[in-house]
Amino acid sequence: MNEPKVSEESKKLVDQRLINEGVDQNVQEMINKPQLDPTGIEATDKQYFEAVIRMIKDGSLELHTPRTLMNKDIYASLDEKSQGIADINAVTLLNDLRQMKKLYDMGETESFQIKNLIQRIRSVKERIEKQCGDVYII
Repeated sequence: MNEPKVSEESKKLVDQRLINEGVDQNVQEMINKPQLDPTGIEATDKQYFEAVIRMIKDGSLELHTPRTLMNKDIYASLDEKSQGIADINAVTLLNDLRQMKKLYDMGETESFQIKNLIQRIRSVKERIEKQCGDVYII
């Protein structure tokens, strides 16, 4: 097996034991854990987050099925170009929603990552709604 290439400068900065043995499992878990946001999540974002999680849990929103994200009546009334825009962005939104659900399942509901995902999802949704109307159910 090939050894990873490490520059001489990096070798000077990193303890040789770390290079040979890797990172302690406890340290790795601590590094991987999302940081809590001490300011918390705004009430409106928290309500939005909880509503989306309810939709996922009750099955009205399936995280691998873009059509479940669509408001069917609005979507059907769109022209082909607008439907394409809605479709492409539905894939992006579902990816972010899957990440959000994963963090929720880990118990990380007050992290910077959750806060960022909520804001990003809402931003994409609002941008598309300006072009296509209320096309998403979230």
